[in-house]
Amino acid sequence: MTRAGGFSLWLMPTADLREKLAQTIHRLARLYGTPIFEPHVTLLGGLAVSEDEALSKTQQLSTRLRPFEVRLGRADYLAEYFLCLFLRVEETEPLLETNFKARQVLDRYSDPRYYPHLSLMYGSLGPGRKQTIVPTVSHHCEARFEVERLHLYSTEGEPGDWYRVSEFPCGKPTN
Repeated sequence: MTRAGGFSLWLMPTADLREKLAQTIHRLARLYGTPIFEPHVTLLGGLAVSEDEALSKTQQLSTRLRPFEVRLGRADYLAEYFLCLFLRVEETEPLLETNFKARQVLDRYSDPRYYPHLSLMYGSLGPGRKQTIVPTVSHHCEARFEVERLHLYSTEGEPGDWYRVSEFPCGKPTN
């Protein structure tokens, strides 16, 4: 199993879409022995800062954001553990601007190009097996969700160890 580190900023679907995606993640985990995790689009990951700093910076960032829509696209896969099977995310101006603001607040200008996606499965399956799975998850393509909150997760260790630290409404100062 591959481990992650630090903290991550997530954009999370709500209500019915969250439940449907979670059911797909759980079903795939049962069938293929892969980890279970919350459905999310990582805005910025691998934040190697203290929890206090992560909370402070996330709160600061959230006040600079306005709600926007995330649009899910076609199912795809790569030969990387955390990109085993995923839904592409449309690179809209609001999403890319949000990622840019996150990079500014957290001083992450040298990060690789942002690759927005919503993972459905982590693992090391072969491409043949992934090709057979893609049609079973395609019903999620073209789903959309409104981002109104920024979620801070501890992503230290394996996916089963991850947990929500806090969440912040977009565009509203918190005390």
